[in-house]
Amino acid sequence: MEPMEPMEPVAVWQGRYGDPVPLFGPLPGVRDGRAIAYEYALPVRFEPRPGRNRLQRTFLLTDVGVALAQPCWHRATTGAGDIVPGVDPGQDEPAWYVDLMHVTDRGHEVVARDLYIDVMVPTDGRHQRLLDLDEFADAIEDGGLPADAAVDGLRRWQRFLDTYVHRDRDPRAAWSDFPPKAIENLAALPSPLGPVVTWEG
Repeated sequence: MEPMEPMEPVAVWQGRYGDPVPLFGPLPGVRDGRAIAYEYALPVRFEPRPGRNRLQRTFLLTDVGVALAQPCWHRATTGAGDIVPGVDPGQDEPAWYVDLMHVTDRGHEVVARDLYIDVMVPTDGRHQRLLDLDEFADAIEDGGLPADAAVDGLRRWQRFLDTYVHRDRDPRAAWSDFPPKAIENLAALPSPLGPVVTWEG
């Protein structure tokens, strides 16, 4: 058996594709092979789920360019005072929320830009739900998403689905590899991963 490579610190910047720089970051992160974990805190208008705090840990799979997280918040209050429910507000364990990303990996620095397409993967046996294909199409139509980035993103998205969610064409009773085994060691790390950075959006 080959020895495991040591984990190493990494700084992560995140935003949407086409957002002007500077993006949100640097966020403290840790790399373990092809997987990265990074964290940031949500502002007080977000109410954490029972047993959680406002520190959101996100995992980035660099081989397929996706980010995945179980949202730490139960509900949020908008500036107008409206209440917005979080993902799976009635579930003890929320669904995983997976985002297609455009990743620029410079070793100790990583830039992750959201490419619109998402999938929710529940933890209780419900089927996954694909989201925001219309936003992806709108971005192409509006010229905000170049064709080469869109083509690359779709190919990586299919690779993610085939590798981690459904390996075969026919539905199976269990996921192929979800949540990915590649994030197990990172998920076990204590928080915080570094100096806490708060998102002010």
